[in-house]
Amino acid sequence: MKTRLVVPLLFLVLGSLACAQMQGPATSPSPGFGFSLPTVEGTLTYALTGSESAASGAGYGNTVASETILSGDLAYLSSSQTKPFSLVYSGGYMYTNMPGYPASSTFQNLALSQVVATKNWNFVASDAVSYLPQSPIVGFSGIPGIGDIGVTPVQLGDQPAQSILTDYGVSVSNGLSGGVTRQITGSTSIVGSASWQILHYFNNVGINSTGEYATLGPNHRIDARSSVGASVTYGYTSEQFQNINLPFTTEGLMLQYQRQWSRTLSMSVSAGPQRTYGTGASEAFMPAQIDFVANAALTYTRKVTSASLIYSRATNGGSGVVYGALTDTVSLSAQRQMGRKWQAAVTGSYFRSIALAQVPGFNENYQGTDGSVQISRQISRSLSGYVSYTALTQSALTPGVSQNVFSGFGQVFAAGITYSPGAIHPGHF
Repeated sequence: MKTRLVVPLLFLVLGSLACAQMQGPATSPSPGFGFSLPTVEGTLTYALTGSESAASGAGYGNTVASETILSGDLAYLSSSQTKPFSLVYSGGYMYTNMPGYPASSTFQNLALSQVVATKNWNFVASDAVSYLPQSPIVGFSGIPGIGDIGVTPVQLGDQPAQSILTDYGVSVSNGLSGGVTRQITGSTSIVGSASWQILHYFNNVGINSTGEYATLGPNHRIDARSSVGASVTYGYTSEQFQNINLPFTTEGLMLQYQRQWSRTLSMSVSAGPQRTYGTGASEAFMPAQIDFVANAALTYTRKVTSASLIYSRATNGGSGVVYGALTDTVSLSAQRQMGRKWQAAVTGSYFRSIALAQVPGFNENYQGTDGSVQISRQISRSLSGYVSYTALTQSALTPGVSQNVFSGFGQVFAAGITYSPGAIHPGHF
């Protein structure tokens, strides 16, 4: 089950924090307690969490099941100004009595990034890998109920999209990406990126995918608050389930516009046509089509409050459920620190995925929603407690026989305690 932030070629989120020349949307204000990503160079943050959850509905055996989760988070941002390095880890153990699930399982997420900045060049490399017992749903780790709602970014690295919710199915995903920016003049640059992605399921419970993607184009700063750009995009995705292998290619042109409306409000928009077509054995199942794809983000950030609204329309590998998909996604998130001891965070999203390949049994179209809310309270300098609630729904718009697909309504209630001593600086470790 998946957090649906479907933005193609989104890479190096933490690297952008470390290198002002590669900034993305404004980040959320750092919370006063609990785990948070470092925003100051040369800082390490970590947290240990224990939580207890009660889950019910579809995907949880249609009964009330309990989960005990022990987890940890760690993030590091180096102090180098020209060669900043960042690392983020989230993982833990899950113990449950859910029908059809193993009694214990583990989840692991690791993202690494390295930036090299010179006078006229910026180079970036990143790798993000995850091992999960289900597709991620919400929060920093993707696992509901472990207290990381409101920790941004939700997704690190350039990993395969998994917009369609699935039931239990162990998978590993990896996204290796690189980018380069060449400053031509004080206002104009050329930006290029490339990535390699995999999404593989164990025990034949999902469609495995491998993809290579690239983009290249100019960017021009109009003034201190605005910039425009354009890029050509290319992607090749190969998907395989048992003896069915259906690759497809995407080619497109994107126009971009970014605007910092004020100190607190920023906007970015990119849109353009994209041609998608099957190659080889998939030509008969995936005829050429031209679609309009787009990404738009509106971000509001103040000292104690942040919010973002994101829209995406993009092709992806089909989330291990169908052979390719065109997905529309709307996501909303907000967080606020209420005084010195209280924090609140909320997220919500809607998606609709249309299968690209018309393969009997794998041509379903899906739509779904999810929403989460979390209230946290500081107990002491290093301890905080929280309660959270997550609800999700999904339905198939057309019939099919794809396995391992979530259908119906599910919910998770959780409570936990987090130990996080706050930021540690190089002189202290």
